[in-house]
Order: sequence, then structure tokens, then C-alpha cells
Amino acid sequence: MVPGNELFVGYQEILTRVHRPFAELSIVQLLMRHSQIKQYKYFKVLIQEFHIKLDLAFVAAVSSIFPQTTRSALEDEKQKFLLDVDLVNNPLYQHVSLQSQQEQKSFYDVLHFSPLKIHVSFSLASNDTAGQNVNTPNALNVLLQGLGVTLTDMQDVVFKLAFFEREYSFLTQKQLVSEASSHYVGQAIKQLYVLVLGLDVLGNPYGLVLGITKGVEDLFYEPFQGAIQGPGEFAEGLALGVRSLFGHTVGGAAGAVSRITGAMGKGIAALTFDKEYQRKRQNQMNKTPGSVPEGIARSGKGLVMGVYDGITGVVRKPISGAKEEGVGGFIKGLGKGAVGLVTRPTAGVIDFASSSLDTVKRVTELSGEEAQRVRLARYIPADGLITPYNSQHADGFKLLHEMDKGKYASTDVYVYHYNVIPKKEALLITDKRVAYIIHNDLFGGWQVNWTYTLQEIVMPPKVVPKGVAISLIDAKKRRTNIFSSADAGKTVLISDRKVCEDICLRISELQKSI
Repeated sequence: MVPGNELFVGYQEILTRVHRPFAELSIVQLLMRHSQIKQYKYFKVLIQEFHIKLDLAFVAAVSSIFPQTTRSALEDEKQKFLLDVDLVNNPLYQHVSLQSQQEQKSFYDVLHFSPLKIHVSFSLASNDTAGQNVNTPNALNVLLQGLGVTLTDMQDVVFKLAFFEREYSFLTQKQLVSEASSHYVGQAIKQLYVLVLGLDVLGNPYGLVLGITKGVEDLFYEPFQGAIQGPGEFAEGLALGVRSLFGHTVGGAAGAVSRITGAMGKGIAALTFDKEYQRKRQNQMNKTPGSVPEGIARSGKGLVMGVYDGITGVVRKPISGAKEEGVGGFIKGLGKGAVGLVTRPTAGVIDFASSSLDTVKRVTELSGEEAQRVRLARYIPADGLITPYNSQHADGFKLLHEMDKGKYASTDVYVYHYNVIPKKEALLITDKRVAYIIHNDLFGGWQVNWTYTLQEIVMPPKVVPKGVAISLIDAKKRRTNIFSSADAGKTVLISDRKVCEDICLRISELQKSI
């Protein structure tokens, strides 16, 4: 390969790796000295494909920013009067020049606004805790409740709006905005059927058809592209085409059924009238499994917990209702428990089918398209000071948030950790406790094997030949008390003596600061 070709190939690779801007504007204007009319030889606007994801909590949060108070007729007249006074006080020339600028026409040789491809996802589900109230406007709340819980959910509905173009035209600024807006609004109205065919309760048949079309296209396009380069590339292209067709067909069908069952499960979960249960269920459904066994295990766990919660809710709901609201809460709890006895196991069965089918869909999807995190989230100390990025601290901060599903994340502050067995077992030290955690390969996440607060560790830890010995009770008391527990301490198996000394020093310093 000649040096010039190597430079060209390298330049093309740079272009493919650089992130493109969301919007691009290109203008070529012809400047004329003795004319007040602006002439544009080239006026083009390009907007990249984008995705809009909305949920009820986000819409409510945005609407709360704007004032909800309505002005009276007297205040409206006052504002109009002040506007008239400003017009009277301003010079007439200024008003005329402003109006003339707005009505001044510009000549466009080529005016082109790019086509728009918009992905829209909307859901009534929110991640707010049970104690938070969502301040939804009354009109929007009535509309959403009228449409129902399931009918408003849609995932990845695609709108394709054609381009707007004018050639050799005189247009004022007002005319340009009006014609462009009318064009795109008309295009959106023509594709309203996409909203209906994209509902999850119908299985998003529009997306299924597009997926199958894409698979058939790849089946013919990929081998043809490979045949141009050689026999080996033809075989590789044929394999890619078959894989794409299989993935979009089987995975698309499984995804369609998964959306239908998911919408049914959400509707049945709403019938429990238990906000806490709905929140936990939604958080569980939002988690992306790392592997197929993990996805199936989570689905089975949801099924078992649905049956368990339904049976135990008959007793727990009346008791908790009586504690909170007295006799009225007890009666409400009886109703919720009776309804939950039927709805929760049913929702568990439907969610099991939905999660299993969604796992099948993820398996059939082509890999390499999802964005992956390059590094773990930065650890910010309790004092709030930003320090240089430290991978050790970031890894420990992640372990603290994953330990027992974030049980100690809000109460403890990360101090130090050591991976006893990489990706399997670790010792985690916080400002309040010492914990030995083990990774659960089946369900994912980290579970606590044992944990002791700094107050429970009476004697300072010491280095032993096998690692670090942590004593829980005083040795003298253990000798005098014949009924003392046999679990007098723990020994963490660590071969590196420097690490052992560092662990002992950190725990001792934390105990002194208590």
C-alpha cells in the first residue's frame, strides 16, 4: 500500500470514530453592496437521528418548573396596556424598522432542512419512592388515567419525517417558520398510525415488521457486499445475513410477546393498589441481566416472590394498615390483602413469561451495538472534594453500592477494600463496619458473608501467618464465661503481609476516631 492510501484510510477511520454534532448548519450567502435583499446560495440544516424517552415523573417535574397560576382578566388588560405604552413611548422609526426587518424577504437558491428520524419511548412508570408525590397537572393526569396504565406504554416507536426543501424562493422569516412547521406537523400527522401500532399492549407490530424487513435486507445485502471483495468475505457476509435474519425474526417475535405480557403484568400490578409493590416490581423489571442464566433466575425469583407476597400479604397488610391508620387502615389492609392474594401470583406468572421472552430477545440481538462504560463511576469523598480519578476507590465505591442491593450505601462511607479472590470474594471496610462479601454468580450482585461494626471488634486486629485475625470479644471475658459463643472472631486469608498490615492499621485508626 502506498503512503498516500495509508493516510487516506487513517483519515477515514478518524472520521468514523469522531462523534458527530447533533445539528449542523451550512450557509453560503451572496453579499451585494447595493441591495437590501439577502441572498443565500446554499442554506442547509442537518439534524442527526435522536431518541426521546419520557416517563410520568419527568413530565411532572418539567411541568412543575413553569408557574401554574392563572392571571385574571384585569391583569391581562394591565399587561396589554403596558405593552401599548411601550409602543407609544418608542420612536416611530424604531417600530417601523423592526416591522420592516420582520417582513423583509430573503432569496434562497437552495433551502434544505434534513429529514428527521425520531425514536419515541413513553411510560407511566416512575422511579419515585412511595413517600414522594408526583405533581401532575390535572388535565394531563385525567388524560393519562383515561388512557389507562397499559395503553400509554410504548418503546422505541420510530417517526420518519420527510425533508423540507425550497428552491429559488422569496421568503420572509415568518413565512419560513410557518411553512417549515406546517410541513413537519403534516408529516407527523400522517404517521399517527405509528403510535397505535407501536403500543406495547399490541406487541409493537410496527417495530416487528421493520425488524423483519431489516433482517431480509441484510440477508441479501451482506453476501453481495462480501462477494465484491472475495470468496472469504462472501461467506462471512452470508453468515452475518443469516444471523441478522434469525435475530430480527425470532428475537422480534419474542420481543413482541414479551411486550404484550409485560403490559398485561403492569396492568394487573396496578390492580393491587400497592404503590410500594409496584415500585419494587418496576425496579426489578428495569434491571438488565448480565447473562441468560441470570435472566432466567431473576424471572423465577420474581415468580416465587409473587406467590409468597400474595399469601403473606393477607396477614401483613391488615397489620401494617392498622398500625398506620387504625381501624380504617385495618379494613383497607384486608381489601389489599384479599386482592393481592389473586393479583400478585398472577402478575408473577406473567412477569416470568415476559422476562424469559425478553431474555431470548437479548440473546438473539446482534452484539456490539450497545454503548459500554469505559470506566467505573468516580468516587467522591464525604467532604465533596473532587480528587484525581482512582480506579481502586471507584471499584470499592461500586462494591458498597452493590453489597446487599445497596443496603449500606446510604449509611456508610467507603474507606478501603481488598479483593481476596478477584471478582469472587472481597473485604470491604467502611467508616462503620468491616464486611466480607461474596459475589453471587446466579443472581448477580454482592452478598454479605459476615459483617461486624467497629464497636463489635473489641480487640485491635492483628497479623497472623494466615492473614488478618479479627477478634470480636475480649479474650479474658471469653476464658471466664463458659457459655460464650464459639464464634470469637474471623480470619481473613491474605498472603501479602503488607496488605495485612495496611488493613490492621486502617481498622485501628477508624476505631480510635469513634
